[in-house]
Amino acid sequence: MSAFWQTLLSPQQFIPHGHCFLWNPSLIWLHLLSDAMIAIAYFSIPAILIYFVRRRKDVPFSGVFWLFGAFIVSCGLTHLISIWTLWHPAYWLSGAAKALTAVISLYTALTLIPLMPRALALPSPSQLALVNQKLSEEITEREQSEKTTRQLNQVLEDRVAQRTTELQRRNQELDQFAYVVSHDLKAPLRAIATLSEWIEEDLTEQLPAENQEQLRLLRSRVYRMDALINGLLDYSRVGRSRQNTARVDVAQLLTDVLQLIDVPETFTVEISPDLPVLVANRTPLTQVFTNLISNAIKHHDRPDGIVRISAKTLDDCYEFAIADDGPGISPKYHQRIFEIFKTLEARDTKESTGVGLAIVKKTVESEGGSLRLESDVGCGACFYFTWPKPVPAHAKMKS
Repeated sequence: MSAFWQTLLSPQQFIPHGHCFLWNPSLIWLHLLSDAMIAIAYFSIPAILIYFVRRRKDVPFSGVFWLFGAFIVSCGLTHLISIWTLWHPAYWLSGAAKALTAVISLYTALTLIPLMPRALALPSPSQLALVNQKLSEEITEREQSEKTTRQLNQVLEDRVAQRTTELQRRNQELDQFAYVVSHDLKAPLRAIATLSEWIEEDLTEQLPAENQEQLRLLRSRVYRMDALINGLLDYSRVGRSRQNTARVDVAQLLTDVLQLIDVPETFTVEISPDLPVLVANRTPLTQVFTNLISNAIKHHDRPDGIVRISAKTLDDCYEFAIADDGPGISPKYHQRIFEIFKTLEARDTKESTGVGLAIVKKTVESEGGSLRLESDVGCGACFYFTWPKPVPAHAKMKS
């Protein structure tokens, strides 16, 4: 054995502890067993602590447990060396073990000092129990709220289904009523018009001019009533029937509309070349243009008027403009003209049912657009209406 290890483990210049005990067997065994049991306990405690820390990853201050483990192991090591020194005077080794224990112990103590406020701030078991109780109460309340919400949703769904069924029933009744109106009211009107024509044809030479004018006036009233019935039917159908959307070339649509409208030869209809092609329901859009263009021509104060149709693209819609150079409309009537049966001229001087602009307004709004008028007396009139762009499929899914 080298001199270093000889000095460290069993130096000759010292005497073992056993000499101090006069090699009394009882005293030797007392110290031996005591140090052995202390060492076993000191080595077992760190093993338990390490097992606990490795199993519980959520333990706060886990580094302190490792320091305690090192401190306790070093203490156990000093007791093992004490057993060795009963027979071998390895006091240098014993001192080194104690010095190591002192360093680890001091470092552990210094580490604990700044951790103490944080450790004291940890919730106590009673506080944790109180928090758990509150959480349980909140969970119970939330579950009750969700249950109540589900019940309310079910009630709302039942009501919506009931209202939908009722609305469908009323729509069916309205369709039946419209059929009755169309058939039972228009048939007598056609008969009256036909009879007046027969009377005029058969008695032309016998009827005075005044009576012939009265017959023509009678027919004009019949035609006005027929137009009024048609307008009411159109007004009642707005928004109740949905057609599939399709690609609509507005320029071509306007060409078709102008072929249906009796445009005087002296009138000029100017169509902007940059009209959009959009995806929409063709029928309501046709109805809006037909009513607005017909209205501009019908209420013009000159036979050589001009109607201009243009459009511009906005962020989420298209804005169309139908402008004329007619007599214009006073601002105080801008809201009234959109009310059903409201006209600005006597019906005897201008054939009008008072339904056209009401149909336009209802149609535009049912499609999600808006309608406005810019006009003044002597300055012509310009009707603006917006038509929404179709919502992309991915935007609908996101919504």
